[in-house]
Amino acid sequence: MKRRAYEAAMAILQSYQGQVHEAMEEFQGGIRGFYRANDESIPYWQGEAREAYEWVYADLKQIETRIEATADELADEISREIARLHRRIEEL
Repeated sequence: MKRRAYEAAMAILQSYQGQVHEAMEEFQGGIRGFYRANDESIPYWQGEAREAYEWVYADLKQIETRIEATADELADEISREIARLHRRIEEL
């Protein structure tokens, strides 16, 4: 029974990890779209609009970095938990 419970928990974690990866792929697709729009339009902005945009752009870059780091940490933690459950199964 313990084996089945561990295997079920592992399956749930693997599914969750897949969802994390899918969410990050979608997020990165959105980021790529933002950068494409940025490259096409923003070089022509000047003055206050350009300055305000630069602040927003810097904030978005920081947020992007934090989201990617958090997703990596989450995926790594899930992998560690899956490995821990796998070891418990082997010990049975």
